[in-house]
Amino acid sequence: MTLLSLIFLPLMRILAVPVLAQQPQWEISSSSVAVLAAESSVVYRGGPAGLRADAQGSNTSDIIVVKATQRDGAWVWTLLPLSTGPLSFVARYQAPDGAAVAAPPISFTVADAELPNEADISDIKGPLKARPALWPWLLAALMAAALWRGWKLWKARRQASAPPQRDVSVMPPEEVAARAISELRASGLWEQDQAAYYLRLTDILRAYLEARYGAPVTAMTSVEVERLVKARAQDLQIGGKVRELLTRADLVKFAKAKTAPEEGPLDAGLALTVIEATTPRDYTAKEKAP
Repeated sequence: MTLLSLIFLPLMRILAVPVLAQQPQWEISSSSVAVLAAESSVVYRGGPAGLRADAQGSNTSDIIVVKATQRDGAWVWTLLPLSTGPLSFVARYQAPDGAAVAAPPISFTVADAELPNEADISDIKGPLKARPALWPWLLAALMAAALWRGWKLWKARRQASAPPQRDVSVMPPEEVAARAISELRASGLWEQDQAAYYLRLTDILRAYLEARYGAPVTAMTSVEVERLVKARAQDLQIGGKVRELLTRADLVKFAKAKTAPEEGPLDAGLALTVIEATTPRDYTAKEKAP
């Protein structure tokens, strides 16, 4: 060994000590066991300053990096193992100058997740209540339908055996009016309210004349009704009787005039006289032309 080597060799060793001292000393904290498809954390300390985690470059077919965060001078990597058995992982970083930096690899064993016992499994929803039986309701509905059908048949047979009643809607107007006046006389309305009595009596007479002549008698004044009857009836005096009855009725209805107790029944008879006089004796005969 030359004298030059003896001088420079110790000097090179002395200068190399600081360089070796600058190499990072990684401290890694992790569990040696992980569970399949369950997140596991690894903590790295002592790495070079200014590093940026390369999560994408650290992914493998067996381990996925969920996230890598730095806090309190340490890097916390959250990993998700996708395979079982012994696995290894290398956390990769990028230095400020763009150089790739890799932490020391770690190894751990991944086990399958334990499934709970059937006794530990509980339903998300509570037990459903049994629905009430439907057959009693169906039976009740069938019985009700049978009773209704039977009642309809009984009613149809009763109507078939009963004597036919004359339909008021097809009765001649004089019969309809005569029946209505008879009901008015029997109602006792004259003794209770004379104005209401005359209102009903004149309505019956006007409805009859309207059905008889086909004119809007219910909307006419007393004078207009008198003119209509004189123009259409065979007896010219009937128009005067109509005017007399309607005028007296208007006095009682609107002027609150008081009449003798016998006036109401007599005017009912007068209305029947008008109806009888204006009813054709033969429906084939023609009344006076308007």
